[in-house]
This record gives sequence, C-alpha cells and structure tokens, in this order.
Amino acid sequence: MPVLAVVSLLIQIGLVIHVVRSGNDRFWIYLIIFVPAIGSAVYFFTQVLPELGRSRGVRRAKNTLIRAIDPQRELRRRKEELELSDSVENRVRLADECVEAGLDAEAVALYRQALSGVHAHDAGILLKLADALFRAGEYAECRRTLDTLMEHNPDFRSPDGHLLYARALQELGESDAALEEFVVLADSYPGEEARVRYAELLLARGDIECARAIAAESLLRARRAPAYYRKKEKKWLERARQLST
Repeated sequence: MPVLAVVSLLIQIGLVIHVVRSGNDRFWIYLIIFVPAIGSAVYFFTQVLPELGRSRGVRRAKNTLIRAIDPQRELRRRKEELELSDSVENRVRLADECVEAGLDAEAVALYRQALSGVHAHDAGILLKLADALFRAGEYAECRRTLDTLMEHNPDFRSPDGHLLYARALQELGESDAALEEFVVLADSYPGEEARVRYAELLLARGDIECARAIAAESLLRARRAPAYYRKKEKKWLERARQLST
C-alpha cells in the first residue's frame, strides 16, 4: 500500500474517532469514509480547527510562538491601546507587558500612575507595583508598598504577596524577620518555592540539618503529589534535591 494511502487512512481513522468522542453528528463518519478527501478536509476545518482554537494549550503555544518571533508585538499593542484610551486598566496592562519584557523601571512608573482616584489603594495594583519594585532591586520600596497594601486592605490575602514580603526582608538583610515569615509560608504557600527558599535561608544561616530536613520534606510531598504538580514545581524540586544532599 502506497505511503500516501496509509497516511490518508490514518487521518480518516483519527477523524472518525474524533467524531465519536466529541459526540458530533454521525453523518460526518459517512462523509469521511465515503468521500475521504473532501469529507476529511471539511470536517477538519469546520469541526476540529475551531475546537483547537478554543484550547487553552493551543492558545498558550500560539502566544509563545508569536512572542518568540516578535517579542515586542504585545508591548506595541498595549501602548497603542493606552494611546487610544488612557484608562487605569490599559495602563496596568501595559505595565504587565513591561514586566514580561524586563522593563521594570517603566512598569514601576506605570503602576504608580495607575494608583489614582478610586484606585489609589487598589490591592491588586499595589501588589504588582511591589513585584516590579523587587525586580528592579528596590527592596525597601517593595516592602513599603506591601506595608501600604496591608494598611489599606487588611483583609487582603495573597500567598505570592506574602512570599514577596519575606524575600524583600531577606534582601534587606533582616534575616530574623524574613525567617519568621518563611516559617509561616512553609505550611501555607501553594507550591514548593517558599519551602525551598526557606531551606536556602536556613543554609545561609548555617543551619544545615534544618535546611536539609525542609528540602527533604519538599521532595517527599512531591513524590506523593500528582505528576502535573511535579512538572509544575520541577525548578524548585531540583533546587530541593541539591539542598538535601
């Protein structure tokens, strides 16, 4: 059997399986089998392709590809949107894109501009500003921003914000205060980053046994967790392995 015929048959089988699994009208099966070339093409472009377009994974891959080909594309688009409509939302979106592009100083300026009027103490914007300040190496300002956030939003809770606060304290040389925050984060943060950073801080302070114990705990938790969790936390688990030996 020619290779082309084999490929065509495999495509037909794949499309028929898709019809059955997706619950589409069985009419498509007859069209794919008895009019293979046209039927397969019509089904793919009218049923499969639109479904792929709605897939989160496909959209993510598409966005990654676009960003690799033209890294400034989204940045230009966000700038144009802000020029057309100078709103807090558009300013924040442009700032977000600046963070993605590594333009931390620009992001800081934009987030600060967005903190006006009814948004003057917006928890979400303040948290993003604190993150951009940390990325820019402005650790004292990062800490002050997080203090302002909690002062005006006492009920606001954010594991990432809490971790950012602990890291800012550590960068400022306030090791004891940072350690207190990491003790809490070790049990509350949804992921391994906080535990691994906690272990690294312990190691830096010379507490080798405790550091290894925390790292070993991270590895044990990961072994008991689903595969997707281990994949998501791969970077931190690798660091935990280095600490545990």
